[in-house]
Amino acid sequence: MSLSELKSIAAGLESRLLGLQQRAKTALDKLKTDVNTDLSEGLAQQAAILDLLKRAHQQAQRAMLPNAKREKNELPWELVHGLSALGLLNGAKPLPKTPEEFATIVRSDGTLLGCRQWELLDPRWAEALVEWLEHWTCRAPFVSNPVVLRVPNQLRLAIVGDWGTGPFEVNAASSKIANLVAKAKSDFSIHLGDVYYAGTNEQEQNNMRDWPQGMRGSFTLNSNHEMYNGAFGYFAELARNFPLQNGCSYFALENDDWLVIGLDTAYFSPCASMYMDGVLDAGQLAWLAQLPKDKRLLVLSHHEAYSALGDGKTALYQQVEQALGREPDYWYWGHLHNGICYQTIGNFRGRCVGHGAIPYGVASEFQDDERVVWYETELAGDPNYPERVLNGYALISLDGAGLSETLLGEDGSVRWKS
Repeated sequence: MSLSELKSIAAGLESRLLGLQQRAKTALDKLKTDVNTDLSEGLAQQAAILDLLKRAHQQAQRAMLPNAKREKNELPWELVHGLSALGLLNGAKPLPKTPEEFATIVRSDGTLLGCRQWELLDPRWAEALVEWLEHWTCRAPFVSNPVVLRVPNQLRLAIVGDWGTGPFEVNAASSKIANLVAKAKSDFSIHLGDVYYAGTNEQEQNNMRDWPQGMRGSFTLNSNHEMYNGAFGYFAELARNFPLQNGCSYFALENDDWLVIGLDTAYFSPCASMYMDGVLDAGQLAWLAQLPKDKRLLVLSHHEAYSALGDGKTALYQQVEQALGREPDYWYWGHLHNGICYQTIGNFRGRCVGHGAIPYGVASEFQDDERVVWYETELAGDPNYPERVLNGYALISLDGAGLSETLLGEDGSVRWKS
C-alpha cells in the first residue's frame, strides 16, 4: 500500500472518529434521563461507563507492552477507543490508530493486536461503542413464535460463525467462504451471528447481501454485535432474507432422529457488559423443556458453551442442560474468532466455528492442550494480513442417528473431520 493511500486511510479514520464523537457525547448525556430511575442513578450509570472506558484504555496500553501476557477477564475491546471517541483523554496517551504507529502482534489466543481493519485496535470498533450507548434502553421487540420445522432424515447443514464483515477487500475470507457454501448445496445454511461493526440496518443489508442461501433455506442467529444496535437491524434482516424464521430469533429443525436447536443467547444478555455472555430468558427455557426428549441434540448459538480453553462449561451451558434435562450431543458456537474442536466430555462434543471472516492468528495457548482436539494453524497466505491463518466453516451431515462433521478452510481444504 502506497504512502498516499495510507495517509488517506488515516485521514478517513480521524474524520470517522470525529463524526462519532458528538453522537457518543449525546448518548452518554442521554443516559442521565433515560434510565428508569432518578437523576442520581443516571449520573452513577454515566460515571460507571466512563470508568469502564478508562479501564479499557489502560488494558490496551498494558497489552501493547513488550512480552505482555493476555489478561483474564478482559473488557470488550470495542471499548478501548472510547475515551478518544468522547474526547475525554484528559492527558492520557492516545492509542495508536494506524499500522505505522503499532505493528500487529498475535496474542496467545490468536487475536491480532494491531490497527488494521478488524484487529483489536481498529478505531472503527468505536462505532460499536456508540451504537451500544445509543441503544442502552432502546431495543427491538422480542418475538416468541419459534418455528419447529420438519426436515428429512438425511440432511446437510452449512454452519458459519461471525461472517458479517462484508467483502471489505479483494481477498476477504467472507467472500471465499460464501462461494464455497453456495457450491456445497447444503439443505440449510446457518449463520451463528455477528454483523460488524454494530449490526446496524445498513450493515445488515450490505454485509449480509451475499449470504449463500441453502437449497431449502437459511437461518441466522442474534449476537452481541447485533445487540449494540438494539437488534433493530437484525430483526429487519430476518424479515428481508430469512423468511423461515417468521421474524423469530430462535428455532428448531426436527426429523425422526435429531433436533437441531438454534438459540438467541444475546437478547437477554446484560447490556452493561456489552452482551458478551450468553443468557436465555424464561420463555426460551420453557420452550426447550417441552421439546421431544427421545432425539439426539445439536445445539447452535452465538455464545460459547465452553470457556475458550475448554476448562469449564459456561453458565449458558448449565441453563440449556437444565432446561433440556440432559446434555446435548453436539454444540456449535461462534463469538470467539477462531476454529476449535474440543475433546469429548461424557457424550458432549463442543465446537467453536467463529472463524468465518475476522482475521486471526495461531492461538499458541492451545498447543499441547489435551482439552483441544484441533485448532487452526495453517497460514492463509494473505499479503494484507501475513499473520492470518485460514478462516473457515463447518459442513454437518445427518444420516439417520449418525452425524458426520467436516471443518473446511476458505481455500476448500479439509481442516478436520470426524
